[in-house]
Amino acid sequence: MTPEPPPPPSSGTPSSGDEFDFSALVAEHNQTAASKKPQGRRVKEDFENTPSIVSNSRDRASASRWWRLGYPAVVGTLLVIVIPALVFIGLRVILDSSDGQLIKRVTDPAAPGYEAVVEKTPTAIGAVLAADGTLDSAVVFALTSDSSGGVLLIPGSLGIPTNFGMFPLTEVWKADGIDAVAGGVGRVLNLNFTEKFTLSPSDWATLIGPYAPISFNIPDAVRDSKDAVVFPKGTVSLKGEQITLFLTSKSAKDNDLNRLLRNELFWKAWLAKVKSGSAAFPVTTASGVGRFVASVARGQLSISSLPVVPVAAGSPLPGGGPMSMAQEAAALDAVAAIVPFPDGAPGARPRIRVLDGTGKLSNGINAAIMLNAAGGQVDVVGNAKSFGQSTTQIIYFDGTPEATAQKMRNALTMGELVESKQSNSGADMTVILGEDFLAKFGPTSGSAGLSSSSSSSSVASTSSTTARK
Repeated sequence: MTPEPPPPPSSGTPSSGDEFDFSALVAEHNQTAASKKPQGRRVKEDFENTPSIVSNSRDRASASRWWRLGYPAVVGTLLVIVIPALVFIGLRVILDSSDGQLIKRVTDPAAPGYEAVVEKTPTAIGAVLAADGTLDSAVVFALTSDSSGGVLLIPGSLGIPTNFGMFPLTEVWKADGIDAVAGGVGRVLNLNFTEKFTLSPSDWATLIGPYAPISFNIPDAVRDSKDAVVFPKGTVSLKGEQITLFLTSKSAKDNDLNRLLRNELFWKAWLAKVKSGSAAFPVTTASGVGRFVASVARGQLSISSLPVVPVAAGSPLPGGGPMSMAQEAAALDAVAAIVPFPDGAPGARPRIRVLDGTGKLSNGINAAIMLNAAGGQVDVVGNAKSFGQSTTQIIYFDGTPEATAQKMRNALTMGELVESKQSNSGADMTVILGEDFLAKFGPTSGSAGLSSSSSSSSVASTSSTTARK
């Protein structure tokens, strides 16, 4: 999803091993931008001090005749020519637009014209902090239902695209804390997070309290920066105050891939304790880490680490350590595994309506998940205005690149591309599923994740037959 990292900025970059102050670079950039603002008062004074040019009486008389006679004639001629053209163009835009239509609702999910809004998968990101307050890693949560979901571990060395080039997540944290972490990881994964929070040593002491000790086996010893063993290979039993030490300790020989594997073991053991324990969760479960941990622990759970590729040796971070990069295909697969209905940043994912053109595909749920996994964002599912569609169509509207539509076609492995000059602010494309899709994938069932609303604020999400006024 992110390209190979460009070399770090040359200006002010310290030598390998020195600490790079990314937040200072941001502040310097903002100060420079502010200093370049135009000085309005100075401009005004210069203008007022400019000597005026006085025309002779003959020039003034000529100009006066032009404004009294010539200018009105030219304007009148232009109005006669331009106004009818503008009326025609405006009428054509209105007729070609899908906005502002009168809508008659269909509430039966099996009827032609039924549409429903897709409820996006709730997601959150937590920043795991070391004892000194620096960022060690991040963790992404997703709730696929009230009692199931996933956890995705993110290394602190993950390269994040910024206005200054590619920087590791640990440096991005220094610029603006959890907001910068959420924005950076969101750009890499094409996700908007509904919640964000930090996990500090004191937080772990509270969260682990009712479930301590957390016992599990580790395949390798955990070592600190001096290569001293802090947790030996084999069975470990962790109390709340030991969690940060276990998660963040690393020697010069460690890499983030190895550390994330042992961190996965901790998360699995802790969430298993939460599931089997009888004690109430120690923090509120209405929001924040309590909501996501208590929910994912109750049912089916997926825990994994984001697949990353280390930057080649000899390409150090501005701060002196190695940097890793997420590849687009690997990142998409990791997100799709836990976020079936993602919400992306504006422009990051094409917005799609999926309509069943056969009456047998349960409003296109199966296809919607396939399109989301390929980087799309399905906002609406439902039925076409009529059934009997033989061939699947991917209709892409004005402003949507054909390559984007082709990518969605590849995800479905079928269908014909149909370019439309129609303006459609509600979607970048509409997919109408045909009998060919039914023959290959078969019917699906259920409508989990949907919300068909009848309120006036979501008229477009439950529209059916339309009539132009």
